[in-house]
Amino acid sequence: MANLFSGKSTLILDKKFEDLQTLRTILGQIGVSDIQVASSVNMALSLLREQAVDILFLNYELGRNEKNGLQLMFDLQAEGRRLFAAAYILVIEPEKSELLLGSPENAPDIYISKPYDRVQLSQRIEKLMRLKETLRPIESLLDRGEWEAALAACDRHAERYPGLSVYLQRLRGIIYLQQGQAEEARKVFSSLLASRDKPWIRIGLAMAACRSGWFLQARGQLDHVISQQQVCIEAFVWRARVYRLFGDLGEAASLLRRAVVLQPTVALLRGDLANLAAMNNDTALAVDAFRAAIQYSRYSAFQHPDYYFGLVRMLMKRMSGPASAEAEEAVRLLEQARRDFLDQPVIHFKSRLLASEIYRNAGDDEQANLSAGEAMSIYRRLSPDEQAMWLEQLVEGVEGSSVEVEAQEARQALNRNMAKLQWGRANLKGMMQFRHGELDEAYVSFSDALRRQPGTPSIALNLVQTALELCRRKGDEIPRALLVACDEALYALQFAALTPKQQQRYLGLGRRLSDFVRRLDGE
Repeated sequence: MANLFSGKSTLILDKKFEDLQTLRTILGQIGVSDIQVASSVNMALSLLREQAVDILFLNYELGRNEKNGLQLMFDLQAEGRRLFAAAYILVIEPEKSELLLGSPENAPDIYISKPYDRVQLSQRIEKLMRLKETLRPIESLLDRGEWEAALAACDRHAERYPGLSVYLQRLRGIIYLQQGQAEEARKVFSSLLASRDKPWIRIGLAMAACRSGWFLQARGQLDHVISQQQVCIEAFVWRARVYRLFGDLGEAASLLRRAVVLQPTVALLRGDLANLAAMNNDTALAVDAFRAAIQYSRYSAFQHPDYYFGLVRMLMKRMSGPASAEAEEAVRLLEQARRDFLDQPVIHFKSRLLASEIYRNAGDDEQANLSAGEAMSIYRRLSPDEQAMWLEQLVEGVEGSSVEVEAQEARQALNRNMAKLQWGRANLKGMMQFRHGELDEAYVSFSDALRRQPGTPSIALNLVQTALELCRRKGDEIPRALLVACDEALYALQFAALTPKQQQRYLGLGRRLSDFVRRLDGE
């Protein structure tokens, strides 16, 4: 057994010193010498950013309002550091392990419980490591992003190791999802579900169904998982997205409220809930959810400046005067955003632009003009791509300020030079094609522009509007791919951080999208 573990590195995530020492001793006895420890998820993330680890022991119970071991895997996945070749072992009470799970891409390899039993633990780890060694040729390819080679390796292993059929089918499904071949992934997970019923299979099938436009099928699979009281971050996130697609914003928010009770430290759940609350005009819920999203996303891949800006816009709706608590908190948040994203000039520009709106709404014209001038100054120093990307927000944000005329002049100058930018040229081309009724061509142009400049609200909304017009033209033959593209474009935008005009456009397009989704699935 020592040979199996020699040279392997291990990370133990735990806060209890005695348990940690017990596990460290057992690992040393079976031949593991390189052992690191972390007492929090953020500490573990810092270690794993510096060094890859072969075996991870992740404790689920790390204390109230603390990120847990399952969430570390979720965060690693978001950062692109979730290695397939590593072994992930979740330490949890036996009765909870049956209800706690992840998606095919993001689930523990095995569950173990305390108190640690040396014989039982060593046997289970040895069995897992032998499996990982067998799968290593495939998983190493996956970690390098060599998807086609990994698929071919799956085929070779299927012939040599027929007993590993389920593992290999799971890897095929993951590969197809990574490659954007959602329909192929749907076939794989459908085939698996026909022979066995596992929650991760249903979740994989639901994800593939959503990404290929079979929304009703996705809804059924996710409802089954959630109704079994099983806790999975991806299940809640995707089910809320499906609720949104069908126009059930209230149901989506209710589901995510349940989810954050079960998993209170997951920033993505909090952020999605906040945006849904903003769509439902539930300002109080949006404020609380954004505050939590900011708190739990710090130092992770989920730390998003739009959480700050979304919270500020929600606080602005509750402002009662220049000296109100909401106004003071909003200004502090903008300063915090500038500190947390110190090296990103765009964040500084947007912070000063929002500050101008806050002061103007509070009746402090002098401070409003000062902040607008600072925003304009920072805007001038942005790259041409960034200036074009945020031109719409600049013009809308400085209306009525001392730099309104200067912003309009910047717009005219930038419009003349827009054709020099590849994405700008594609966006302008799409708008001209749309005006002439050339919808197929406009859709291609807007898709190209968004691919080159992802996250630009104006392009994303242009794309969705064009896709929905194409659906209207198709009549009863609604292309599922167009609805999927609309869902992806809208979900990628942080609704609460959009300007008021963009929010109105977003809501209108969202309602139209829901109409087509319900018609497609016969509802």
